[in-house]
Parts: sequence; structure tokens; C-alpha cells
Amino acid sequence: MTLTPPLRAPTAVPGIRSGSLDDLYPDAAWDLPVNPALPAPRLPHPPPEQSNPAAYRAHYHPFIVEEFAVPGAAERIAVIDKAFPHSLYDLMLLVARDDILRTSVADTPDPALAGLLRAAATFTTFVADPATVRAFGLDDSQFTIGWNHDPTLDRDNGQWWDKRLHLHLNCWPATVRSAVRPVALRDITDATMRRSLVDPAAYLAHQVMADALTTADLPAGCTVLAPDPCRDAAELLPVGLKIRIPGWPFITTTACRMLLRTLHQTATMAYRAALACFTGTREMPGVWQRPQLLPSAQLDSRLAQVRWLSPAGRCALVRLREVLRDVTATEMQLLRARPDLANRCLSLGGLSYNLTFFTPRPISADTPQADPDEVYVVMQLKVISYVGHSPAVGGAVASVIDRHNGPVMAQGDRARRHAFQHAFVDQLRTHALA
Repeated sequence: MTLTPPLRAPTAVPGIRSGSLDDLYPDAAWDLPVNPALPAPRLPHPPPEQSNPAAYRAHYHPFIVEEFAVPGAAERIAVIDKAFPHSLYDLMLLVARDDILRTSVADTPDPALAGLLRAAATFTTFVADPATVRAFGLDDSQFTIGWNHDPTLDRDNGQWWDKRLHLHLNCWPATVRSAVRPVALRDITDATMRRSLVDPAAYLAHQVMADALTTADLPAGCTVLAPDPCRDAAELLPVGLKIRIPGWPFITTTACRMLLRTLHQTATMAYRAALACFTGTREMPGVWQRPQLLPSAQLDSRLAQVRWLSPAGRCALVRLREVLRDVTATEMQLLRARPDLANRCLSLGGLSYNLTFFTPRPISADTPQADPDEVYVVMQLKVISYVGHSPAVGGAVASVIDRHNGPVMAQGDRARRHAFQHAFVDQLRTHALA
């Protein structure tokens, strides 16, 4: 089968090996400004880093700030002071339930999801409130609200510590943003870091997801942006599928919940369709296993039967097949013993993505945050990247949050952090989750 438009050979990048996953990057992506070490503050004595297979209270105690019951659902919304912060002014909202694991917007009951999104909307007004801006020095700060979905159990991934649905509410002060010195993606010589900042499949996944959404019924006022690394660099927009939404108030609506579920369900459908084309099965195998790839000729014929896939999307998936190969049993044993190699070489174990509400506009006490032209839902789909949220802050379109080398929080920092969190919880008690 001949695919159109024809694939163009990627431009050679000095120091980058050709014939690898790096060939998947569009030429313009090599110029994207990225930050490999966005500094995050640290606790003087953090707890051990470990995943949570147990009850949420046992795992998060004593970091639970508050819990809110959800009328009409058995779930609770727990406000968590993160043991490993992303920023001085951040916190986490957890769908708290132990007998049933809620892992995505699709399996979370509507009352619980509605409560989460009301709390998220409260965060947008809280950080932009002039009183908050003055109290915590947030003028010219930037904030994001995001969460991850990833079933992978056998290598590092964006939802490694807890598979429960949980939202990260992050606000980066101007001092952190101004200290960042972005570099071009081409200057990141460590392959694991480079491919985690911008997943090699990011732009082709954007194209495939945009194709899959052509038959979806999106809410009024929601516009899908086409893949364009030049626009991302010029406007400092995060890498990934971007849907412009009609302002911050939209996220409290039934239409927003419908949009988020549509994104998850469409991504699930597209992932299974691609998996069937590549491997002949729609289901992932067990831990430390990956399905065998079909010959390229079979991929061509299978892709031709995916009616919603555009020629550009088919070309992208053919290119992906050209740089993938099967993992032998011996190699898998090595990867199990070497987590660093697994993070670099082994694909993730299922549909992996980050969803983020984003605006490029910094916080200002004099400017409202509800500009309908500058609010997006961003879906970053992952094939190899070990990070979840890769925020576009500090002049970069993607960042890796450095939780190990940032400054240790002094007593005054921790006091300001706790005051910020408790002031926000007061807003939840009064408004969103009363």
C-alpha cells in the first residue's frame, strides 16, 4: 500500500543517533525550548518513596490536610500536602476510596468528578484573587491543574506512586520561573531525559488522537488544535493535543465532564485500534511482557481498515513501526535488573497520558483569569516518557520537575506553604465542597 503524503527523511541532528525513536520527532521539534530541571522544594526529612498498594489513609498519613464527603457517592475527596512537592505552593486532590480503585475520569462517579472539578475551579479563582496574590507573592506566577493515567506496573511512569485518580494543583512563583534557563530539545544529550521531556511519539500521537476525535461530539466552544511544533514554541504552549475551551468557568459544567470522558474513551479506543494493527491483539499482556509486533506489510493492511485514520495519521504510525522492535526474553531479564534501561528502552504498559488545564497567561492581581481565548485542555500521550505532567512554565514548552536537587524548605517556607493550603481548604469548605 502506498501512503500519502510520502514520509520525508528526518533532518540529521548532531550527536543524535539516526534510526532510533528520535527519528519520530518533527524537524521543528528539535528547536522546542525545554527545561530538564525545574527546581522543586524538598522536605528536610521526606518519607521513603514507595507506591501505594494499601488504604489511602495509611499511605498518606500525616499528609492529609482535609477530607470532604461527596453527596451521592461513596468516594471522598482528600486534600493532600504532597511529600514530594512540585512547587512551594501546591497540593493534591485524591479520589479517596479503598474498596474500588477509581483510576480515570471514565470510572469515577459523576458526583465525585463534579466535586473534583469544582475544587479545581476554586483553585483558579483562589490563586488569582488579589488578596492571595499579595499574601503569598504570586504576582507573575503560573499555575496548572493536571492528572495522569497509566496502568504500567513494571517501569517508571507518570502514575507510579498511586493509581487512584488524583489532581495536582501547582502554582510556580515568579522567582522559580525567572530562574529557569530553557534550552533547545536538540541540546539535551541524555536520551532518557530528552524522550521524557518530549515523548518521541508526542506529535504523531497528537495527530492520531485528532483523527479519532473527528467523529466525536465535542461540546460547543471547544476547538481542537492541529499538531504544530512551531506554534508551540512561539506561543509557549505545552506539547500534546490541545483543545481550546470557553474559559475557566467551563470546567465546572456537565459539558466539561463529558469532554474529559470523551477524551479518555477516544484515547482508549484509538490505543486499542493501534495495538491491534501493530500486534494483532487489543489487550496488553502481563507485567514484564510486551506483545510481539506484526510484520510491516500486515500493519499496512490493518491500518487501511481504520476508517477514521487520516493519511497523515497512517504515515505517522508506519514511521513508529519502523523504529520499534521486539524485546527478547534475555533482554527483558536485563531490563528488569536495570530500571534505568527499562525507562529508556521499554514501552509503557498500556494507554498512558496526562491531562492538564493550562493557560499561558501569568497570574496578575489586575487581570482576570477567565480569558476564553487562552484556556486549554492538554492531553500528553506517552509511549516511552517516564514523567506524567511536563509543564510549560518558565519559557519552556515542557519541563521535568527536579524533586531531588531543589532547595530544602526552611521553616518559614513550610509555614507559608501550610498557610496557602489551609487558606485554599477554607475556600473549599465555603464554596466548592460545602
